[in-house]
Amino acid sequence: MFVVHKPQVGEEWRNVIGGAILFAPIDRALVRRARRVALENLGRDEHGPEPTGDPNDTATMLEDLGDALSHAMILEGARDWRGAVQAAEGGVFEPLPFSREALADLLSDPVYFDAVDAVYVLPYATREREKNGSAASPSGTGEVATPVSGTASIPANPSAPGDAKPVPTARKRSKRTKPKASGTS
Repeated sequence: MFVVHKPQVGEEWRNVIGGAILFAPIDRALVRRARRVALENLGRDEHGPEPTGDPNDTATMLEDLGDALSHAMILEGARDWRGAVQAAEGGVFEPLPFSREALADLLSDPVYFDAVDAVYVLPYATREREKNGSAASPSGTGEVATPVSGTASIPANPSAPGDAKPVPTARKRSKRTKPKASGTS
């Protein structure tokens, strides 16, 4: 029996390599759950110390963490699929029922993982970077670092140390009084 899940509010079908996957919208709760799962799968604790190791391997570590997070977000967000098939006897293909385990098996194929990541996680990550003003721009600075009108674009020229003149102030000087001799009022 082939059952098609009716999309709930916010859920959306995304086309992926000859089929489609129904995804829940990505929200903070989904990201937090996925982050915990990703860190657990990498053998790290969310609140524990940072791993020690070769600092030159940071790029690989970040890439592994990104892939683990994407994988966990896909598994957390997927609700159903259509068009997924499995090979049966005699070269015939049968519909593959949706399950997290079946999806995890498909995600083990790097081509399929990249395709699903590109339609679900990467658009979310791009929107978040743009919303937070940290998206890369052609000039190499994010929106946050871009000066607004009224910001000086040319630095002031420093003057020589001897050129400084005293600045007049409106300070009152108190009059000096003679000290009183001791024992007198």
